[in-house]
Amino acid sequence: MRDLIDIVTLQEKALTPAELGKHGGQYLTVLIELIGTGVPISVDPKYRNDLGDAVEIDASIVPELERALVDPENIKSALPKGLPLTNGTVIPFSALFKGPEFTGREGKKTYNTGHLAELFMGVAVFSKFANLGGNITVENLIDVIGNMQQGVVKQSYTFDLVRDISYPEPKAKIDKLTFRALVPGKSAQSFVNQLQSGDITQDLRNVMSSAVLFANSSETVQNACQRVREDLGSNDIQVVSDGSSDAKGTKADMVLKIDGQKINLLSLKTDSPTLGQFSGFEYENIFKFFNIGLGLDISMFQKYLDPTRYSKEILLAHLFDIYDSYVYPTAVRNVANNNPQHEENIVKRLATGANIFARGESLEDVDIVKLDDKVNTGNYKVMKYSDSLYEAMKELDLYVDYVRGKQSRTLKIMVRPAESKNKRQSNLLCQFRTQLMGGYPRNYFEVGDIMEDLVTIDQSFQQKQQVGVRVPARRSTNVGVGRERRK
Repeated sequence: MRDLIDIVTLQEKALTPAELGKHGGQYLTVLIELIGTGVPISVDPKYRNDLGDAVEIDASIVPELERALVDPENIKSALPKGLPLTNGTVIPFSALFKGPEFTGREGKKTYNTGHLAELFMGVAVFSKFANLGGNITVENLIDVIGNMQQGVVKQSYTFDLVRDISYPEPKAKIDKLTFRALVPGKSAQSFVNQLQSGDITQDLRNVMSSAVLFANSSETVQNACQRVREDLGSNDIQVVSDGSSDAKGTKADMVLKIDGQKINLLSLKTDSPTLGQFSGFEYENIFKFFNIGLGLDISMFQKYLDPTRYSKEILLAHLFDIYDSYVYPTAVRNVANNNPQHEENIVKRLATGANIFARGESLEDVDIVKLDDKVNTGNYKVMKYSDSLYEAMKELDLYVDYVRGKQSRTLKIMVRPAESKNKRQSNLLCQFRTQLMGGYPRNYFEVGDIMEDLVTIDQSFQQKQQVGVRVPARRSTNVGVGRERRK
């Protein structure tokens, strides 16, 4: 099937600067809109071995692309040399595939897959209880969502459903099962339209399959179903997928409660590498971003981040100056210090920071579930950040890489491999990235494959067998990269 897809896609040209300059910038206009949605863009088959099937482009490049549209006759020469990705690398325009989203607007995504993953996971857990712990299917999810009451709260849609659960045992009690979800309006409306037409896109069906596979395989969900079934008293079961943090800073996208007690907290992801963020120009957020993750104190620069004294443009310039003159050189010195005790402290700080970004400042016991949107039979993996992360990281030999963009900065913590590898990005442990989006700085903490492998505690059978997928270290301190230098 992979070969067949590639044969078909090769009939289209790569999205070169020359192609983007055609038809008065028609394709460039579509590209700008797609970048603004934040959804991944397909990669030309020639580049897929190195980049994967799709990439996410850093939105900081949008103003420069828009300037190229000013003179439709000279778009090709006005384009920048390359496109920055959200992981800090830069790719040529020709690495993008000119698929149906460019040649026909019907192919353009009008939803964020991650938003809907939260809805699907909640519905899968709800359906598992409604089916008395028995296995569920994608069709079960579609049926349940179709019977939900929908509403609007500000810019979001609500999905609500209440059911009574009865059991076949003699004199069995009746439990109350409640579901509630809050989904951003644009994504919700797009899915509702698909649901009503009966034509659900393949990537969303794949996410549904992944959510179903998780719900059918999860011991926690199965044990919770069995617990309420064996309880002689009536239970109040609540599944809440609100997709946002509450006032206490929870990181959970889905919460399962039985009689008011939290049983399971899940944070849902699809392709996003983002683990957490402290965004905006507020000094407190910027201080936390660098202090939590890197142990750096930027209080000496507080006066330069005063919004009452400076415009947003100057504040952003000051923030980038802090990156360039203090954060980056200090991180390099700290990581390169050969004192074993100092190295141990740096690794402990990175491990502690990753835990806070993943679990919130209250360090909730939350599982991160990544649902695959590319495999039609479903795929998932479960990651858990805990105090044991330091033990898994302490043998890694780290170094710092740095990327300066026109409207972004990325500080990358890399792992020096035991043997030489060509793919640098496979050596990414984590990164601190700031980019300007809509005049607003987003400060992201993102993780690479190595960090994900260290914290993966479970994954689906399909993912374990998938060709080219690395089997995680499962908390072992012998991760096969770096050197043994910290005891």
